[in-house]
Amino acid sequence: MHWSLAIAKEIVERRKEKKHVLATGITPSGDIHVGNLREIIIGEAVHSALVDMGVDARLIYVADTFDPLRRRYSFLPGEYEAHVGKPLSAIPDPEGCHSSYADHFLQPFLDSLDVLGIKIEIFKADEMYKSGMYVDVIKEAISRREDLSRIIEEVSGRQLPEEWMAFNPLCDACGRITTAIVKRYDTEKEEVYYECECGNNGAASFKAGGKLAWRVDWAARWKILGVTIEPFGKDHAAPGGSFDTGKRISLEIYDYEAPYPIPFEHILLKTKAVEGTKAKVTAMSSSRGTNVPVHAILEAVPPEILKHVISRVRPDKHIEFNPSLPLLNLIDEYEREIGEIGRGVAGKIPFRHFITLVQIARGDFSELLNVIERSGYEVREENEEEIKGIGEKARYVENWLRGYAPPGLKFELQPALPAEELKSLSEAQKKALKLMAQEIKEGKTLSADDWHDKIYEVASGTNIEAKEIFRAIYVVLLKKSSGPRAGWLLASLDTEFIRERFEAAARI
Repeated sequence: MHWSLAIAKEIVERRKEKKHVLATGITPSGDIHVGNLREIIIGEAVHSALVDMGVDARLIYVADTFDPLRRRYSFLPGEYEAHVGKPLSAIPDPEGCHSSYADHFLQPFLDSLDVLGIKIEIFKADEMYKSGMYVDVIKEAISRREDLSRIIEEVSGRQLPEEWMAFNPLCDACGRITTAIVKRYDTEKEEVYYECECGNNGAASFKAGGKLAWRVDWAARWKILGVTIEPFGKDHAAPGGSFDTGKRISLEIYDYEAPYPIPFEHILLKTKAVEGTKAKVTAMSSSRGTNVPVHAILEAVPPEILKHVISRVRPDKHIEFNPSLPLLNLIDEYEREIGEIGRGVAGKIPFRHFITLVQIARGDFSELLNVIERSGYEVREENEEEIKGIGEKARYVENWLRGYAPPGLKFELQPALPAEELKSLSEAQKKALKLMAQEIKEGKTLSADDWHDKIYEVASGTNIEAKEIFRAIYVVLLKKSSGPRAGWLLASLDTEFIRERFEAAARI
C-alpha cells in the first residue's frame, strides 16, 4: 500500500468532515525549489488517494505574498536593502519581468505545477487580506490579545513584550510591515492606530493595512479556508513549535479544530565536490541560494521523474537529492520498474542510452535521427508526434548534460585519431581493434549486444582482458580511457567510420 493511501484512510477514520480541504503554502522569498515541492507532492498524493476513495476533497495552495522581505539576500542588488521589511507583493521585481518581487519567484513555480500536471487552487495572501477575508479573524485576534499572548507564552515558553499585538500594521510612510507598533484600535471602524520606527503615526485598516503575526495567521487561515489537512516541514511540528501553538489558537480563539497534520522530513541537496573539497549535503534554502529551482530541474528531467523522486519516499523519511549520477540511476529505476519515458520510439530508448546518442549527434537533429536508426530503432519521420517526442527527450538530455552530468559521462567523438593517447595502447590492444575491424569488413551489422559479445570473444581469442579492449575503444574514439557502454556506443556509430578508425589505430 502506498503511503498516501494509508494516510488517506487514517484521515477518513479520524476526521468526520464530509468535505476536506488540503492546504499547502510557501513564501516566495526566492527561487521555489525542489525542497519546497515536497509539500505539494505530498498534498497531491493524499488528495488523489482521498478522491479515489470517493471523498469530496480540494487541494489548495496559499502563496505567502504578504510576508515581509526578511533581509537583503545575497542574490539581490545592494539597493534592495531599502526594501527589507516591506511585503513581497509590494517590492519591485529584481529583474523587471513581473509585477512584483513575489510574482517573479512565484510564477515560474506555478508554471512548473502545470508541467507536473498538478491541479491546485491558488490563493495569494496579499489578495486575501485586500479582499477582507481576514477582517473577522483580525478583530477576534485584537480583541483577545491577552488570551493569544498567554497561549503563545505557554506553548512556546518565550515571553512576549508588553506592547505585543497579533496584528502588524503596514506603515503608509516607509511601507514596512515589521516596524510599527499598535497603540490603540477600533474594531467598529476596523482599524488600528500605530507608531512606526520611521517616525510616522497613522491608521491601518483591517483590510490589507497589516497582517497577523505568523503563528496567529496560520491558525486564522485554517478557519478562513476550512482547512482540514495540511502537510508541513518537521520543524513546525517540534514540541512548542508553530503547529502546537496553532492548535491552541485555532481551538481556543477561533473555535476551529486544527487540521490533520502531515509533518515531513526535508529534501537535502548533495552539492558537487569542488577541487580540494568534498561534496556536501545541505538543507535547501531559497534565501541562501542553496537549491535547485523546480523550473530549472524540469528543463533537465521529465516531470514524471521529478514526481517519482519525491513520491517514492514516505514523508517521515528525508530525501537526499543529487541531480547528478544518482538522479540518472533513479531514471534507470523508473524505466525498469514503472514505464517508458517519452512517446513512440523516444520512449523505447533508455534515457542513459539517449545520453550517448545525443553526444554523438552533437546538436544536429538530422544526425540524431540517423544515430537512433543505427542503434536499431526504427524512426518514422512522417510521424510528427514521434519526431516531436524525440526532440523533447533530446532537450532533457542536453540540459541534464549541461547542468548536472558528472564529467565521466560526458564525451566528444574525436574527428581524428588522438595520436598522443594512442601511444598508451599495447600491441595486443591494437591487434584486438584490428580483429574487430575485420568483423565489419565482412559486411556484418552488429547490435549493441552483438558488439558486447564480440568484445569478449576477441578478448578470449587474443589472450587479453576485455577491460583492455574497452579502454582501447574509448581511447581511439573518445580520447578517454572510459566512456558509455561500449556496445551502445559502437552500435550508434557508422560502421565504415568504426572500421577505418580501428584499422588506422592498429597500423600505428
